[in-house]
Amino acid sequence: MVSEKEPLRIFHLTVRRELTPGQRNQIFYESQAGELLEGAQWTTLAVHNGARVHPFERPIPWPFRPLLLRNLYGWLLLARVSREYDYVLLRHMPFDPFVFLFAPLIRNRLGVHHSKEVEELPLIRPGLVGETAAALERISGRFAIRRSVGILGVTGEIAKYEHDTRAPGKPYTSYPNGIDLDVVQVLDDHRRDEAIRIAFVCGTFNAWHGLDRLIDAVAAAPEEVVAGDFIIDLIGRLPDALRQRLEDLGERQRVFRVHGRLIGAAYRAALAEADIGLGSLALDRQNMQDGSTLKVREMLALGLPVYSGHRDSALPDSFPYYLARPAVDLGEINRFALQAKALSREQVRVAAEPYISKRNAMQNVADWLRQLPVRIRGGAART
Repeated sequence: MVSEKEPLRIFHLTVRRELTPGQRNQIFYESQAGELLEGAQWTTLAVHNGARVHPFERPIPWPFRPLLLRNLYGWLLLARVSREYDYVLLRHMPFDPFVFLFAPLIRNRLGVHHSKEVEELPLIRPGLVGETAAALERISGRFAIRRSVGILGVTGEIAKYEHDTRAPGKPYTSYPNGIDLDVVQVLDDHRRDEAIRIAFVCGTFNAWHGLDRLIDAVAAAPEEVVAGDFIIDLIGRLPDALRQRLEDLGERQRVFRVHGRLIGAAYRAALAEADIGLGSLALDRQNMQDGSTLKVREMLALGLPVYSGHRDSALPDSFPYYLARPAVDLGEINRFALQAKALSREQVRVAAEPYISKRNAMQNVADWLRQLPVRIRGGAART
């Protein structure tokens, strides 16, 4: 265990081809909270191929921008800065060949896992490509974790999975997504008593979001459930296959209002009409029962109750403004939306705040790191 007097120095690196809006927001929240922790100094950096938007970003030099060479750049950067920090966190890079060279050299590293990678890769790229990537990840991921200080997962389920399947005995804990509540302002309230408005927000609607299940539920619902002014707003990129599923609904297409990607004022205006939001409805396709999505946290911070297909690892099961159900029940969604009309936006936000704060999540990780038996900086272990 390390001295309580000396601040713990933590560095967190993310390496991506490009940052999605959700990833950029999450890293922004982390960078804002990094100097507000007790007994720790936390530095955040994201490197990617795109243009720099915030101070915590850095463009990858062009010779390193092709696939996999981005990983090499990340490892070279991490190897250099690891000498200046007690612990360095690296967002896990799947099927990475450079892990075999660098992982044994950077002794103060912990991987941050956002999914069960071996099970997610075939969903992202169905067919031979995804299966090959998953097979390579079984080898490289296991090597990386076994040569790390410990394991961080965005849910406890993910962290335990990585521990149990790849490195039993390695210390692990959860590092859930969170929100800087000083940045996310509560929504205006443009709800209407005679209308039901449900917001489903994704960067891109993928298999684990479960839009196809929602479409099937609309197709099978009794007319009285979807009658009248009942609208589900789809905000995000819609793949062609899902557009076709909507067209196949025929007259019931009217239930869905497709916006595409929205940002800024247009995004907030669409959500201001909503009674509730939807979380992911098919996380089980990744063999996951728990989630910790930024989308859920943002909606709660905005003042929207959430109906979801999975538990949230940071929220108590009794939390009244997050309803988790294993199947998509449109009648229950309708009732939940009607009940939410009696709630103020601020009421939902205030109740959620202790569970969705990014600063709280970071403080818990810093406190956990401080309890590890040794602190390592510059390759040397210190008790």
